[in-house]
Amino acid sequence: MRMDEAKILLGLPPDSCSTLPQIKAAYKKKAWESHPDRFPPHLKLPAESNFKLISEAYSFMQSATTILPVSSPDKGRGL
Repeated sequence: MRMDEAKILLGLPPDSCSTLPQIKAAYKKKAWESHPDRFPPHLKLPAESNFKLISEAYSFMQSATTILPVSSPDKGRGL
């Protein structure tokens, strides 16, 4: 999964830089909207697959944002 695909699945703009709280809020909203328990029995299977995609996108975004180093302008100055 690519970063822009994950952002689109979570409803975030693909060309923006999202913070962890923004990612979490977008995930909670999308997860609530697509949770299989909210759908009638004949629509549960498509809802489950969509819910899994959203969960994978959130997991990817979480790991990608924690892996990326945060550059600080004060780094290396002994502050």
